[in-house]
Amino acid sequence: MDDLIARWAAGDATAAEELYRSYFGRVKDFIIHRGVHIVDAEDIAQEAMIAGLEGLQAGRKPERLTQWLLGIARHVSFRQKRSGSDPALETLEDPKRRSAGSMALRREMNHLLDRTLEGLTPNDREIVDLLYRAGLSRKEIAERLDVTLEAVHTRCERAHSRLREALSRHFTTIALTRLEPPAITLDDIRALRPAFRQVLIARHLQGLSDRDACLRLQLAEPVLRARLASAYEMLRCDAKADFSKAKAQYQKEKDR
Repeated sequence: MDDLIARWAAGDATAAEELYRSYFGRVKDFIIHRGVHIVDAEDIAQEAMIAGLEGLQAGRKPERLTQWLLGIARHVSFRQKRSGSDPALETLEDPKRRSAGSMALRREMNHLLDRTLEGLTPNDREIVDLLYRAGLSRKEIAERLDVTLEAVHTRCERAHSRLREALSRHFTTIALTRLEPPAITLDDIRALRPAFRQVLIARHLQGLSDRDACLRLQLAEPVLRARLASAYEMLRCDAKADFSKAKAQYQKEKDR
């Protein structure tokens, strides 16, 4: 592992990819075991890995890499919990910043979720309500229900499994055939954190390749791809999304 760190510090992007693949799963599992939902855990783990890779490239030399990365993840998780929510996501939730298609998607998914929750058993529905609507941690839920933490973990996993199954069935048979894809606007991109906004502008508005965007922003390719993935998640889109409207707005402002 010291060899990988040395290679990454010297600018070897393949070493960064290997480090990312080797430690991302451990960091995500650590966050999940702290009672964080799997989707949020992936975001936190990704942010922690990006910060860790940047620290290693800047010359940091932790004695125990795993513990160091977990410490970064713990800090990111604690910061998000203190703030209550992500300001970027709060901005994205503003209806004035969303297209009609995106708002229709959100309404439909909320209806799907409500119908799915009604189909859960009372115990599973109680867990979901306490975890996501009341915002309690798994430890707090155990204390509220006067059960062991292991019992809460078991019920959470069962509820998650049933939610995934039910939502997957509904979404593939109903939602995908009826809803428009989200339309990306320049305001959507501006609402993102600076690090995510920069990679989207370079990649989709300026039309740079991954390699040229890395050179322009002085980032390793794994970091660029990780930030793009986070930006796509926040915009509720993927790499194939149509950025033409945002690009036209960007070019218009640039030409002024």
